[in-house]
Amino acid sequence: MSLPFRPPPDSLTPPASRGGRGGFTLIELLVVIAVIALLVALLLPAVQQAREAARRTACFNNLKQIALGLHNYESLHRSFPIGCDGCSIKTFPPPPGFRLKRIAWTVPLLPFLDAGPVADGFDTRLSHDDAANVVAAGTRLPTFLCPSSDQTDRPGPTTGDRDGDGQHDPGDGLAWTDYGGLYGVSFNTPRILPEHEGVMLYDRVVTVAGVRDGLSNTAVIGECTGRGLAFDGQWANGHNLFDHRFDQPVNFTRNNELFSDHPDGVNLARGDGGAVFLSESTDQQVLNAFLTRAGGEVVAGP
Repeated sequence: MSLPFRPPPDSLTPPASRGGRGGFTLIELLVVIAVIALLVALLLPAVQQAREAARRTACFNNLKQIALGLHNYESLHRSFPIGCDGCSIKTFPPPPGFRLKRIAWTVPLLPFLDAGPVADGFDTRLSHDDAANVVAAGTRLPTFLCPSSDQTDRPGPTTGDRDGDGQHDPGDGLAWTDYGGLYGVSFNTPRILPEHEGVMLYDRVVTVAGVRDGLSNTAVIGECTGRGLAFDGQWANGHNLFDHRFDQPVNFTRNNELFSDHPDGVNLARGDGGAVFLSESTDQQVLNAFLTRAGGEVVAGP
């Protein structure tokens, strides 16, 4: 008796399943690519926002450190640093060879910002841009720089050799800053009136008693990022002071006004050793009051 025919086991397996699963089809590959692209599109803005939040926090901490430095300086000297020391001619005509020193508030503050060696190398008897001060004034100090700054108007980490003559000229080799002293609020008057003045002034000392609006209600230093040669953005330059227009919000213009590369506001240092982030939507009256030291406004600082 003959047995019935039984095919070999392999012959019962569908051809597509022999040897395991085959490769991706074109449609499957396109679906995978589309899913990856969608995930990247969703995650990239979140990553960028997280990075900017970290940069803004680092900038805030810089202003906090500067505010504490101002507070400690005042405790020792019983006044805030002069905004610009040697910015005006005291005798006219000036003596032969006279040059304005124009030393910024940052220079006497250096020992209070863990930058004592830089301070030791700075000769305050000479102008801020003298050749003897170029090593100190050309030192890049991270505390004076906002990590978010796009540095649009700067040729490099310093002003460099501006005319390319291969030798030092006044103003060459000076390092930048993104933070300026607040002179007050400009109301289109020929000169800023006393009630519109801030804390950082030309050749004048401001004491705590002179900040009649209260230290916690008065900003002393603020962001104005990315300034280059046209707007005196060097940290040792005494012209690193600015007033803010009475009718402009923050982040309106980089032209020596409160301006940052943060998307929605600026950081400032207060007179009481604290710092604050000021939103672009801050009421103009509140902003103006915060930038003056003795305006007598009844509004509190932000």
